[in-house]
Amino acid sequence: MRILLLLAIGLLLFIIFRNLYRQIKNERQIEQTEKMVRCEQCGLHLLEQEAIQKNQHYFCTTEHLEAYQHQK
Repeated sequence: MRILLLLAIGLLLFIIFRNLYRQIKNERQIEQTEKMVRCEQCGLHLLEQEAIQKNQHYFCTTEHLEAYQHQK
């Protein structure tokens, strides 16, 4: 009887720790996601760190930046 009780407690602890580990892992993955932005000229979505930013507008290439400035 004691063995069954110990096995049940061990299984319960295993399930609890496994779920906690998964939650921590998921939170880390969410934090690591990167922001995507849209090119004002062609609409291409790219990572914010790869985009060219000018006056709160994002562009995928310098050609699109220049074309956008000439349109205004």
